[in-house]
Amino acid sequence: MPPSPLADPQQPSDLLLYRLAKLTASAGRLVTRLCERHYGITRREWGVLMWLARQPGLQPSQLADLLELDRARISRALASMQAKGLLNKSTESSNRRRAALQLSPAGQRLHDALLPQVRRINTDLVAALDADALQQLDQSLHRLQQQANRAAQDEASDAAFPPRQSGHRQNHLG
Repeated sequence: MPPSPLADPQQPSDLLLYRLAKLTASAGRLVTRLCERHYGITRREWGVLMWLARQPGLQPSQLADLLELDRARISRALASMQAKGLLNKSTESSNRRRAALQLSPAGQRLHDALLPQVRRINTDLVAALDADALQQLDQSLHRLQQQANRAAQDEASDAAFPPRQSGHRQNHLG
């Protein structure tokens, strides 16, 4: 069997991150349309709903980490969701800056209505793989995530990728 082009990428379509970004964009578009057209929320807000349904009481900074979002983006999503009546924020009496977030009853109902539809999109996508391939994909994604986490913590990575000068988020496809 010839080596995978992922091992020695020669063109953009051989780059792992490019291919993952393309997959995420095309499959994610289905979730985005569902969220925006039928429920009036963004995909980002859907991410917040998912995590708060799973772990009520998270702080905004924890949500930002779980969703891989910067603090400003999570703050905007939370403000929008509060305005829509989808979440409640409580602050500690000892530290007014420390907030715990929970879904409101309306937020929980929205989550409960949307989750089966998002699960169906996911199920339809992975139906392209048999059980063994799906298990192998799951294990491979886990190993890739561990490798990416190690690289992000490595001091050499920090030197290789200096901070951006602009305030715009970049989509790294390579």
